[in-house]
Amino acid sequence: MSCPSIEVRGKRVILLSGFHDTVKAARAKAVLNDTDVKEAGKLQQLARLHPDAVAFGFVAGRWVPAA
Repeated sequence: MSCPSIEVRGKRVILLSGFHDTVKAARAKAVLNDTDVKEAGKLQQLARLHPDAVAFGFVAGRWVPAA
């Protein structure tokens, strides 16, 4: 299973969820931009707090580092 990725703070990270379903349906392996991601600003903040995380998920209305 391939998941879309996005560049956050100069590093490519995988998004396990939190992107718009139209992107998922159209491109299984996609490179997203901020307009495709739910609450992109909060993702940027979380990435600053967890610089070693390589994947994030959007769970219960908030971003969590997944790996």
